[in-house]
Amino acid sequence: MEHLAKFALERLKQSSNFRSFYPLKHEGLFVYKNGKKLLNLASNDYLNLSSDIDFKQEFLDSEIYRKNLYFSASSSRSLSGNFEIFEIFEEALEKVYGKKALLFNSGYHANIGAISSLANLGNVLFLADKSIHASHIDGLKSFKKVALKRFLHNDMQSLKELVEKNHQKYENIIILSEGLFSMEGDFAPLKEIVEIKKQYQNIYIYLDEAHSIGSFGENGYGVAYTLELLKEVDFLVLTFGKALGSVGACVLCSSIFRDYFVNFARSLIYSTAIPPLCVAMSYFAFLKLPSLKQKKERLAQNSVALKEGLLESFSSKVLGDYNIISLVLGGNARVISFQNALEEEGYFIPAIKSPTVPRGKESLRISLVADIKKEDLKRLIRILGKLNNENLF
Repeated sequence: MEHLAKFALERLKQSSNFRSFYPLKHEGLFVYKNGKKLLNLASNDYLNLSSDIDFKQEFLDSEIYRKNLYFSASSSRSLSGNFEIFEIFEEALEKVYGKKALLFNSGYHANIGAISSLANLGNVLFLADKSIHASHIDGLKSFKKVALKRFLHNDMQSLKELVEKNHQKYENIIILSEGLFSMEGDFAPLKEIVEIKKQYQNIYIYLDEAHSIGSFGENGYGVAYTLELLKEVDFLVLTFGKALGSVGACVLCSSIFRDYFVNFARSLIYSTAIPPLCVAMSYFAFLKLPSLKQKKERLAQNSVALKEGLLESFSSKVLGDYNIISLVLGGNARVISFQNALEEEGYFIPAIKSPTVPRGKESLRISLVADIKKEDLKRLIRILGKLNNENLF
């Protein structure tokens, strides 16, 4: 068996796709890699809450912290792990979104648990955007006979055709999409998806807002909330390990589906619950979101500035509508060469290689945060333009 593993690893190395970990020391907006200080543009800490010393101290001084100082739930929620803070946070989420909330240990746990449970509900077809997150696909793979069809990324004509061809063949259809896509950085055309749903009686929408909760909208409540489409989204996934600077996730849905997930979502049932201290931090950050307007404004300004600057040198190779800007370079070797050159200049932007993205779409995924200085972004734009002119690989 070991020789087969070795062969698989050698193939990855030959295709410039071998992954490995390297220790990083974190210091505010920066990381130290091999002793070199680099501006971190790979973090999903969009509002810098995770690195904000004052924000963290405010949490440590709060009653929420003092009441929930448990580093482990020590049990699943269905046994003794259902601490009071779980119910308090879920009730707060329900008041904002008008749906029942169910906490999970992470976005990955939420998606594989909820989607695999839904896949077991009779004659159901999943229509998934081709750029959907891997955790959605892993949830579907839990069932060998799951019905799945993919539509072209954000292509509503492609989705309409699939719905029209299949809506009479299945009891229900579930459309899988993301509020803000994690790789391309573009928004789902949610209004158009909702319009398609309204034309049929058996369609559900499952929307993952991992990268838009906290960072998008006046209150930071995400895409569906901001567009006033919450009633049309049947399953809404929020994660707390990105803009909220904590860890964990939740699924918002009807009370019937919440009860269903409590009884059938294996990633929830058979896992020790997330530590109460982490739930308390997520709850604390969520309550603060409406007061963080300046951070969200700076994030939006940074997004516009970077995209406009990169378009001058890279044209159609620049993707992204908001806090994620992807620079499509093509080829694992080429994107790695850009990564290495940027590290020499003091920027940490790991290469996104295939098969994480389709072959030919290998890219630099620039993850913006609110507190980056404008001078650092301007310098990055200049450096990337220079590297492009040098035609690396």
